[in-house]
Amino acid sequence: MLCRISEIYVCHLGEGTAAGEPATLVRLAGCNLHCAYCDTRFACDGEGEEYTPEEVVGECTKARLHNLLLTGGEPLLQAAACRAIAEQAMASGLRVLVETNGTVSVESVAGLAELVVDVKAPGAGVAFPFLEDNLKWLQPGDQLKFVLTSRQDYEWACAFVASHSLPIASSNILFSPATGEISPQALSVWMLADRLPYRFHLQLHKAVWGDRRGV
Repeated sequence: MLCRISEIYVCHLGEGTAAGEPATLVRLAGCNLHCAYCDTRFACDGEGEEYTPEEVVGECTKARLHNLLLTGGEPLLQAAACRAIAEQAMASGLRVLVETNGTVSVESVAGLAELVVDVKAPGAGVAFPFLEDNLKWLQPGDQLKFVLTSRQDYEWACAFVASHSLPIASSNILFSPATGEISPQALSVWMLADRLPYRFHLQLHKAVWGDRRGV
């Protein structure tokens, strides 16, 4: 089995409840969306190098870090490869997280890796809606992440959460301001005014590296 990889490098995790922890980032190539605020457009066209899952895990083992993040693009467009990488990495003692845009089924890695699942608000301007069937695959340790571009996005996200029975803790529901769209201060004020129990969340990699990849 081969998978197409855009890049592999070590970093501090920039998103999710593990933000700030060191990790090996494996960015799979290809995406089915073109979000208005995308900062990894170079990974969306499917171009990259071919690796076997064994080679990917080998690179991660050499990095000598406990966390492995599978991201994209959209990693679950290569679902079989993602599962194979996750299984082999976990057998090697690594912790595996998968970031996904929420419009592709998470079934292949549900209950295996830790999921960070985006729910795209209207401001993302995407062609495909959130795949609601993904909610049934969520485990208590998984996360839902909303990147918000406006007050309208914020209200939409609040309504989405309120209208679904979710199997995850409120602290694993993340509201994040899209960089350059709404200020962190504004989102914090809104959430506090509404007494939301969800996690106020910033894209740490943006604060550290801006539009650069990092190291």
